[in-house]
Amino acid sequence: MKKITSKKLSKRLVQYGALSAAALGVADASGQVVYTDVDPDQVLNVGDEFIVDFTAMGTEFTISNPDGLAGGNAAIVFPSSGGAFVGFASGGFQYPSLLAAGDVIDAGAGYTSVGERGDLNYYGCAYSNSQWCNTVVDGYLGVTFQFNGNTHYGWVRMDTDVNGSNLITVKDFAFDATPDTAIAAGDGQLGVDDQVFEGFEYFVDNANRLNLSAPVAMEKIVMHNVLGQQVISQKLSNTNESLDLSSLKSGVYIATVAIEGTAKSFKIVKK
Repeated sequence: MKKITSKKLSKRLVQYGALSAAALGVADASGQVVYTDVDPDQVLNVGDEFIVDFTAMGTEFTISNPDGLAGGNAAIVFPSSGGAFVGFASGGFQYPSLLAAGDVIDAGAGYTSVGERGDLNYYGCAYSNSQWCNTVVDGYLGVTFQFNGNTHYGWVRMDTDVNGSNLITVKDFAFDATPDTAIAAGDGQLGVDDQVFEGFEYFVDNANRLNLSAPVAMEKIVMHNVLGQQVISQKLSNTNESLDLSSLKSGVYIATVAIEGTAKSFKIVKK
């Protein structure tokens, strides 16, 4: 069976509005995991696509459930420039590996060709190199990408069921904000300790102030830039707090807030 690359892919794009950008904490002493929960889980019907943007600054990976690609059903992924997937090349095609929770994603993981499309599966398990064949639940796609000239590692968690219900479900994703720092599949995911942050809200207003609110008093906020450098550290003591960001350069930052000894992180964009 010969695979044919179709140029007529889905024109339907599932919008970013489905994302609930949440949180989440420190992976280890040298790295900080930035986690995004896709809430609700984004279900891709045949013909749908979903863009995962790890940094909110164009580091995009597209998950695609194309309609009739090469005369059948498939799940494929596209990296932005400088991006690749944990996986391998065979017969001129790129095959992302199916990772499990805890698998390490780092420089030694082995990757597909930079910038090349990855084939999760074609026609279920018709191709022996397709690891995402038939029904996959809570599989992890490992990725690497370039941001501000630095290498980062991350993961995307999703389900695939090509030739079954023909659905793909994107659940969440994360990356390590510290360059050249390994991440394990599943690092940063929500856990029991995150219940203390239920009801926590934040936004940056037109006056470049970060506004925070929580059901209980917050204790501290620390902010890092995308290079992992600390730019702000400030004690907090109230359920509503406001932080002046006017001294910071425009760009993406990682803010970490502590409540009752539990720390959570989230991305903000300072314009």
